[in-house]
Amino acid sequence: MQIKNFGNGYLVYELKNKNNMVLRLTDIGASITGVFFNDKNNNEVQVSFGSDEPSFYLNPHDYIGASVGRVANRIINAEFTLDGKTYKLVKNDNNKHHLHGGTEGISFKKFDSNVLSSNSVSFDYFSPSGEEGYPADVSINIVYTLTDNNEIVIEYFSKTNAPTPLNFTNHAYWNLNGEGTIYDHDLFIDSSFYLPVTDECVSSGEILKTENTPFDFTKTKKICADIEKANGYDNCFIFNEKNILSNRNISDNLNKLRASCYSEKTGISLELYTTKPSMHFYSGNMLDNREVRNTVLNRHNAFCFETEFLPASLNFPHFPSIIFDADRNYNHKTIYKLDLK
Repeated sequence: MQIKNFGNGYLVYELKNKNNMVLRLTDIGASITGVFFNDKNNNEVQVSFGSDEPSFYLNPHDYIGASVGRVANRIINAEFTLDGKTYKLVKNDNNKHHLHGGTEGISFKKFDSNVLSSNSVSFDYFSPSGEEGYPADVSINIVYTLTDNNEIVIEYFSKTNAPTPLNFTNHAYWNLNGEGTIYDHDLFIDSSFYLPVTDECVSSGEILKTENTPFDFTKTKKICADIEKANGYDNCFIFNEKNILSNRNISDNLNKLRASCYSEKTGISLELYTTKPSMHFYSGNMLDNREVRNTVLNRHNAFCFETEFLPASLNFPHFPSIIFDADRNYNHKTIYKLDLK
């Protein structure tokens, strides 16, 4: 492992496994700043993006590579009610809704960091009550591990002293070609139900079947196949599992493949495993001339696999609760596994 000065007191950690896969991390937002993997011709490909400038992570940046929270995705009208009290949050999405924890969410915070081993780094942040409008003190621990099986293991641990909503995720952007559009990628998602969104990209509260719609990826197909019919993908997909929405911890199913993507051009595949009940698949619809290391990201130049609880769960009583308290700790795991096919 190499530890580098990122400037202004921030750090970058570079992890490398026996297969020369590289994972770069920074203590700003406990963020992924890049993932590098050799393709079928043994050429290194930057398959997940970032920047070598700390300012990139301290300003709005499409959340590229960042840890996200306290609550990922959108909270409608930037407010929710808990135990009879209404909490008003920062309106950082169209001046109306609350997105990804707010303008000063954990994505932009400096985490305390510690090396756990040659291939593992721990990041810690304490979020005081009232931060971005949320109740309760929350301690957050995010651990990244790079294995010799080409797995990026992300573990989320959190404790709170009072009831509060929690829904952390990682917002890495992927392109298995390293550049260009993602249209030729073959995509599978283990999901028979998805959440439609309104014109404002917030959940409508409906849970619809993917079958016979552009949102059906239960049989692998090209991302481009129906992307225009779907008007781009920015939707939550519920994984296929009995009673998955009533069970907060599905760790027994961590070995079940939940999503995968493959590029025939490079031979690189990405597999997703998680204890979360759903995943937000985002096809980079709003990327617009975003400069990252060695390339520029525009519309549909990258995609996200954001493991999560259902978005807008605080707004719809029929969605499973994301409220945690002092008696129920938050503990979830997500694995991104790269391979050559």
